[in-house]
Amino acid sequence: FRAYSSGNIEYELINPSESSDEKIRNEIYKQLYKQGLRPTDLNTKNEDGFSNQIIWPGAIFIYKGKEHPVQLLKSQIGASPESMLNSSIESLEYEIANAINNLTTINKPSVAFIEGHGELDKYETASIAESLAEFYTVDRLSLDEKLNSLTERVIVDSTKAFVVKIKYNVIIIAKPLDRFSEKNKFIIDQYIMYGGRVVWLIDPVFASMDSLQKADVSMAIPIDLNLDDQLFTYGVRINTNLIQDLQSAPIPVITGMVGNQPKTEMFPWFFFPLLTPANNHPIVNNLNAIKGEFVSSIDTIAKKGIRKTGLLKTSQNSKVTNAPTRISLGMLRFEPDPSQFNQGSQVAAVLLEGKFESVFKNRITPQIEKANEINFKDESINNKMIVIADGDITKNHVNKRTNEYLALGFDRFTRQEFGNKDFMLNVVGFLCDDSGLMSVRSKKLKIRLLDKTVLKSDKFKWQLINTVLPIGLILLFGFAHYFDRKKRFTKVD
Repeated sequence: FRAYSSGNIEYELINPSESSDEKIRNEIYKQLYKQGLRPTDLNTKNEDGFSNQIIWPGAIFIYKGKEHPVQLLKSQIGASPESMLNSSIESLEYEIANAINNLTTINKPSVAFIEGHGELDKYETASIAESLAEFYTVDRLSLDEKLNSLTERVIVDSTKAFVVKIKYNVIIIAKPLDRFSEKNKFIIDQYIMYGGRVVWLIDPVFASMDSLQKADVSMAIPIDLNLDDQLFTYGVRINTNLIQDLQSAPIPVITGMVGNQPKTEMFPWFFFPLLTPANNHPIVNNLNAIKGEFVSSIDTIAKKGIRKTGLLKTSQNSKVTNAPTRISLGMLRFEPDPSQFNQGSQVAAVLLEGKFESVFKNRITPQIEKANEINFKDESINNKMIVIADGDITKNHVNKRTNEYLALGFDRFTRQEFGNKDFMLNVVGFLCDDSGLMSVRSKKLKIRLLDKTVLKSDKFKWQLINTVLPIGLILLFGFAHYFDRKKRFTKVD
């Protein structure tokens, strides 16, 4: 680093567990945790059995008083240690470059959460907003049918022509529940036409665990957000259905009483699928599983010039139920029939790239279309957006009494940390990135590891080869040399 950066980068390697004083070690651990790093328990086998050691595979980048923690060892649910190590090495270059880029960027890109349609509130998005605030200027705003809420129109010359500029690099529409007016749709549409990027986190079906906690049975019903035509024009259709997946997150269910205390057991809740990367796109490459809640499927529509890339999918053991439909916790009492989960993998998140056609093309009056102060545009510049058929992907758990919140992706029941936060950071990062830095995440690297089974079965053979063979070769060479000299220098009578 020092050589290639001409001395601009300095680094120091530390071992947090180096001190023999337990109190000092714990203080260092607390400090690292506070700075954003997370420990890993390393179990190693030795002659006495197994030993456990706490390691901190991470780095803290510091620049002009600002800090940026980077977790170097990436966890992935269900992946082998070798696979996680390989994924971590693959993403190492990006993590370092991204940390340096974020710390040295002077003008932060701007991100806005849209309000006014029943979207997730500031507490429910507090975790991701806090993480985004490290790299972006984060705002919340209501459109209020104001034309200049997402864009601004500036007169640039004596002709009094208006130039439209976007106010935010990315807007996030997180789980709206109420209809969008045509005026607000027009504002978002023109924001897109002029280069603004959108993260659509849409639930087309209303289903809630709160309802199920009050009664064992609840109805999942479609929501009319008045966005179907707009998303269809851009190239996708979010279906009014719910996906059930055998690969799902568990929830606690009271199964009986022990004395006067309820007995709770964990059961997989098929409406909470664990979404996995659909490919090795930079947004999702090497990500941990993403926890979904009441997820719907997405179909892509053929649109000229629009490139569609699936990002997240369910497992092959999925089934789809159209809404309205009844949801009951009672289904947990029965073993699932695998033959019913036969509809294959379902796409739940899609990236759209290209020149989008305005949903209001040929729909507005000539007066509005030609109005100088509106400057209507019927086709976008090269642009991109991401559509996700689950608004809860960006929702963190909130204590309703205290408004305290957990980290996005942290499951308070299983204590597992899913990849929701990393996914959302990558989504916004990709939409804001025009430098190509995100493409580094798609690099593939294959570590050639030894086969442990063969290594164990042939252990003695290779020990013998590595210890006896070199000695044997030396002795053989010595004897050959001895007899050669004896033959050449023996005096013949």
